Amino acid sequence: MSTRRDDAAPPARPEALHVLRASAPASRWLEAYPVGNGLRGAMCAGLAGGDRLWLNDITAWSGHAEADPLEGVTARGAEALAAVRAAIDAGELDAAEGLLQQMQTPWVQAYLPLGWIDVEVLGPTVAAGSGRGHPVVERARNERDETPRTLQRRLDLATGVATHSYDGVTHRTWADLVTGLIMHEISAEEPISVRLQVGSLLRAESAPGDVDGDLVTQWQLPVDVAPGHEQPAEPIRYDDTAGRHGAIVVRSLGAADVTDGVLTTADGTTHLFAVATATAPSLPGEPADDRDALQRARGLLRGIPASVDVATSLDVATTANELLAAHSAAHGALYDRCALELPAAPGARSVDTVERVRRAQDHDDPSLAALAFHYGRYLLIASSQPGGLPITLQGLWNAELPGPWSSAYTLNINTQMAYWPAETTGLAECHEPLLRFTRRLSETTGPAVARELYGADGWVAHHNSDAWAHAAPVGAGRGDPAWANWSLGGAWLALHLWEHYAFSRDRDFLRAEAWPVLASAAAFALSWIQTDGERAWTSPSTSPENHYVDADGRERGVAVSATMDVALLRELAAVCRAGADALGAEVGNDEPWIALLSERAGMLPTPRVSARGDLLEWDQERTEAEPEHRHLSHLIGLFPLAQITPDATPELACAASESIRLRGAESTGWALAWRAAMQARLGDGAAVHAQLRLALRPADEGAARGGQDPESTVAHRGGLYPNLFSAHPPYQIDGNLGVTAAIAEALVQSSDEPARDAESGLRSGGDPTDPARVRLRLLPALPPEWPDGAVRGIRSRGDVSVDVEWAGGRLVRALLRAGAQPTTMMVHGPDGPLGTYELTPGITRVIEAGERGTSW
Repeated sequence: MSTRRDDAAPPARPEALHVLRASAPASRWLEAYPVGNGLRGAMCAGLAGGDRLWLNDITAWSGHAEADPLEGVTARGAEALAAVRAAIDAGELDAAEGLLQQMQTPWVQAYLPLGWIDVEVLGPTVAAGSGRGHPVVERARNERDETPRTLQRRLDLATGVATHSYDGVTHRTWADLVTGLIMHEISAEEPISVRLQVGSLLRAESAPGDVDGDLVTQWQLPVDVAPGHEQPAEPIRYDDTAGRHGAIVVRSLGAADVTDGVLTTADGTTHLFAVATATAPSLPGEPADDRDALQRARGLLRGIPASVDVATSLDVATTANELLAAHSAAHGALYDRCALELPAAPGARSVDTVERVRRAQDHDDPSLAALAFHYGRYLLIASSQPGGLPITLQGLWNAELPGPWSSAYTLNINTQMAYWPAETTGLAECHEPLLRFTRRLSETTGPAVARELYGADGWVAHHNSDAWAHAAPVGAGRGDPAWANWSLGGAWLALHLWEHYAFSRDRDFLRAEAWPVLASAAAFALSWIQTDGERAWTSPSTSPENHYVDADGRERGVAVSATMDVALLRELAAVCRAGADALGAEVGNDEPWIALLSERAGMLPTPRVSARGDLLEWDQERTEAEPEHRHLSHLIGLFPLAQITPDATPELACAASESIRLRGAESTGWALAWRAAMQARLGDGAAVHAQLRLALRPADEGAARGGQDPESTVAHRGGLYPNLFSAHPPYQIDGNLGVTAAIAEALVQSSDEPARDAESGLRSGGDPTDPARVRLRLLPALPPEWPDGAVRGIRSRGDVSVDVEWAGGRLVRALLRAGAQPTTMMVHGPDGPLGTYELTPGITRVIEAGERGTSW
């Protein structure tokens, strides 16, 4: 064992691991490359002779501030809930489901596509002395050669820049992390002019126009957008008095003219465009701002010159390079914290990415997994930044109205999965939008719905939410309670605040931010758990989106004490106990509710193994309606929670493994990613690799969207679209981010000490007030197909950064770096315990192969 002072070296960035490539323009949205800064994003088509940039703004949502959080509900309050429970107790499930449907609101609001920009490259207005236009234009006029000779597109994940080039013309697009703008630069070997137009699926508020030389477009946002599976008389509804508004402003940094809604530049060899977007009035949780959308958008352009009036484009190029350098530095400061190195298959550096995906199905290409790992981190950086809203189902990007499932938040797995890699891959800042959104839910709509809908204390959230923090069940009075009336979305979200504390050890955050959310979630839990003094249960209870077959052969979704309920409530009780012990008298750690919640959680049914050897999903053995259902909600105790482990609960771990096997090999992109993470927790590297091969294959392009119907019969087959977006189908970003989390879990795992009780899942033994003892597992589920490699910057609980190198499938060395405070790390290698190490901030602890530490 050795130590050394930290001295960071510039990271190596092999293109095969950090660049997406294509040799043709995007013919559709799913081939375009994404850029984003957490607030604004664009999809870049990379066309020959121009571009199309699909624009999104994370604040562009339908809806309005005056909406009733319980609109459409016809039964509410403690008496209504008691009637549901009585019907379940009497076995009258038809009645119970009908009563639950009376407690549903219509639907959440939709994340909107703001618009697009069409970019056209033209020849010079007058080609000096020749009468000829630019070669691209000339060839376009020549029927014998209508396309450029070559076109190359690239997305550089390390810099956050999408590039495409053809015949001496190069386009660069980035979503600037410093200014918040979308930037588009065009450079050419000969002078060119450029023409831009803006369009949108939204209702135009006024004709596109010129405001101080900028191209300005303004749009009306609908007050209500129904999801695609609903068919109301007016699926997209506008209201001139209650609706919100959006604006897109395009500024050319060179001389330009705006006429009839078209921006046309003067001739030059470099052109730079700054795109600002905004909406108004403010959404809940945003800073107060009385400005309209146009004023807000134009305000973003402060500091960006209105025009560079010079004979050459030199100053424009200089400005572009300075802006890009600042953006790339800010992006790299996040992106370079963590990297995975795996060997590349022959030709991986030069072949199109879509061809790499195809070839990897026949010949293993470990570097494709590394590229997918980095792509997930890139998408997280691009989609989720402090001050913004959480990642939607499609991340920051959506081109459809309505988007799939309203492109909103699905809280029974997808929103949470999108943030699984945030802490483990060194992107804690990117977690902030979800943590802040959860705090808002817990203080506003969540308590109102808990009180008014159930007569309960604390706060609640259900299956769906949106930018307005919708907290009630959706389904319009006819939604299947199996998905609509699941009531523990708030409990799961609250655990994300604890996870942030577990990784950061920031007591101020725990006290000021996490504890109020956890305590209020606990108050709801105590209202929700039923007990007769000897046992406890939850009712009504569903295992999200899944069904069983009752004695009459009918599919049902409602029961009592689904396994997922028990796991979430026990985890909530455990972290509340640990948080109270960590904060002590500051939060009244002897408050009776803390002990009462632990007691009630311990009385809930313990996880059980069925006669066929899998983990029970319900309170008793029930026939599955869909044996290969995509959700594995009953295995939440395996991952992301750590209530089931091969070491502490071997019987349950075996049952969890059997549950995965019985669900079949095929599933959605996000479900394959979840299974890979579960297999990593089980220590099965071969199974991790098998899941990743399915997740990283070409998507089935014949699969339809299925009308966005959650119950669609379209096959759920995961894979990758040409731009590497993960297929549900359709595209869902949680599949990409879940793959990144699963790979991280296969390489490094961490858990707080003390361990949990094997039967109840509650914390037991050791000193629960000591937050600085962490168990670390190196290469716990290394796929055999990755015999050589290295990972740098994986983050463990206890605020420790971990680097690992391996060769021939065996550990070579590990480097551990503590954060702001000392940490005791109990380290396991793939062959067993390595020892206990005391880590000091500022010092790197080096563990060499074969080494054994002290105090094991």
